[in-house]
Amino acid sequence: MDNIGIKRINDIVKSTLSVIEESKGAIFDISESARREVFNLKKELQYLKAEATSIINECQKLELKVIKSRKRLAEINRNFDKYSEEEMKQAYDEANELMLELAVCREREKYTISRRNDVERRLKSAIETVGKAEKLVAQVGTVLNYLSGDLQKLDEHFENAESKRLIAIRIIKAQENERRRIAREIHDGPAQAMSNVVLKAEICEKMAGIDMQKTIDELRSLKDVVRSCLKDVRRVIYDLRPMSIDDLGLKITLQKYLESYSNEHSISVDLKIKGNDSRIKDSNISLAIFRVVQETLNNIYKHANATFASIQLECAEKSILLRIKDDGEGFDINSLHDISRDADGGFGIIGMKERIELLEGEFRISSEMNVGTTVMVKLPYEIQGGII
Repeated sequence: MDNIGIKRINDIVKSTLSVIEESKGAIFDISESARREVFNLKKELQYLKAEATSIINECQKLELKVIKSRKRLAEINRNFDKYSEEEMKQAYDEANELMLELAVCREREKYTISRRNDVERRLKSAIETVGKAEKLVAQVGTVLNYLSGDLQKLDEHFENAESKRLIAIRIIKAQENERRRIAREIHDGPAQAMSNVVLKAEICEKMAGIDMQKTIDELRSLKDVVRSCLKDVRRVIYDLRPMSIDDLGLKITLQKYLESYSNEHSISVDLKIKGNDSRIKDSNISLAIFRVVQETLNNIYKHANATFASIQLECAEKSILLRIKDDGEGFDINSLHDISRDADGGFGIIGMKERIELLEGEFRISSEMNVGTTVMVKLPYEIQGGII
């Protein structure tokens, strides 16, 4: 997957989380709005209930008055000769006025009860909305927490994938550079020597019947060339993979290498191995330890200007601990960050770190100017993900 694809997925992940968060906020706003509506409707319902009770009481009083006025009219109609025309007119007017008031009161009662019933329905709906909104807020919160964790892991997964992709690119480049170096060494060393062998063999063939002493001298020279060629071939093979690791084990291979290193570079190296190194069964682990020692000592020779280095290898209960320390000039650790950001960076310290991490181990380096540098490695006995 390319950088653009990973960036696009990361953007989608972040956008998804943002939309979910915004949705949660919108649902919360709806819930709060519904709560306020419930509060207002309760107040309104309380007022309407009180008003309806008051109007009902008023209507009941008017009904009693209407009944009383009708009884008076009935009495006047039975005994009309006892009442004057003015008294009869007044009784009729009072009865009509009371009936009109009662009709108006009934309409007010009907309207108020209708409003009360409507508010009760709205209140019930608002309460249901609050309940649903609260439940939805809780559910979205749970989903958001779950997804934010999982999507964050997904984001980290893509970052790890991108990191591994860059490591793979560097490994491929390092492999190609190593192949070019080996090809150049073979071309300049053994290949040239073998050409020389062929040439000298032809000379010996031609001189055999003419000058035997010269033929013998050429054969001696040829023998030296073959020995040198064999030495170069063995060195190239050793650089590719020291066969003694498989045949003799890590301890003896390190001892032989350190002896050769000290003689060649005049740097004293002290090796201490604690525990049983035969517990290291995985050849990838053994080779990784050897390569770290080899690369670190190579850096010490090239850059540290050191006279002494100590190597401690401890085969602990659950892991292998390697510590390499020199008395050299040291360097600024921050300079490693610039190398790590460069995809074309060397395969020295950064390469060692990546090799160890690929083997599920830990790599640390500390350095102090004019004091020296310490490389610390922790590796498992077996790789959980299988052989790399």
